[in-house]
Amino acid sequence: MNNYNKILILHALDKSTNFLSVYKEEFENYYFSFNSEQESLNNAKSILGNLEPKSLIIYLGHGSSSGLYEPDDSHSYEKYFLDATWGNHFFDEHDIFLLSCKSNDYIKKIYKANSSIGFGNIISSKFELDHHNESNSLKIPLQQSDIDRFNKIYVNSSIKVIKKLVNNEIYFFDVPKYLRFMINSDINQLLLYKNNSNRLHFSRLLFDFRNEFLYKKNPKA
Repeated sequence: MNNYNKILILHALDKSTNFLSVYKEEFENYYFSFNSEQESLNNAKSILGNLEPKSLIIYLGHGSSSGLYEPDDSHSYEKYFLDATWGNHFFDEHDIFLLSCKSNDYIKKIYKANSSIGFGNIISSKFELDHHNESNSLKIPLQQSDIDRFNKIYVNSSIKVIKKLVNNEIYFFDVPKYLRFMINSDINQLLLYKNNSNRLHFSRLLFDFRNEFLYKKNPKA
């Protein structure tokens, strides 16, 4: 069906992305984490570079419209693990699923991948929530417990869809449809729970997550 040569789940692991380690529990045979030490970074790039096309690459970590960040426990996120140039090198002829902030803009610069899925601004920590509220007039009055629940919801939904993908139940181009369906179900459940006074603000995070992710097919693939 998808005929992937290899499947790699690559996790840029630091304190703020530790919640994504649940992927290891679900996909132990495909999962690899790396940290900010140079040897670990080099090893991660070596594993990427050794993938034969067409493979499936799932990246878990922080990012921007210009690249995917190295792990960084200081939250400064100044060093890119892969910028657009290196992304085009390592993602050549692969399907890529980038669960990182603003990867929806980053994949617009990736023209050598077979197909790509990227996401918008995912507020996955209280640090990021505070930064958002300082920079925007429209505040999101949520707590750490709300952010933790938000992370759990979209991670669990993405895991369910990726399981279908790796089990050849769906094609890569089906992923957005199934992921939107699951997020919509989560939103409906949330809005029905009237006792949650934060449900509207919470659901906004899920609406943004659903509305901002992007599927891109390389026309030459």
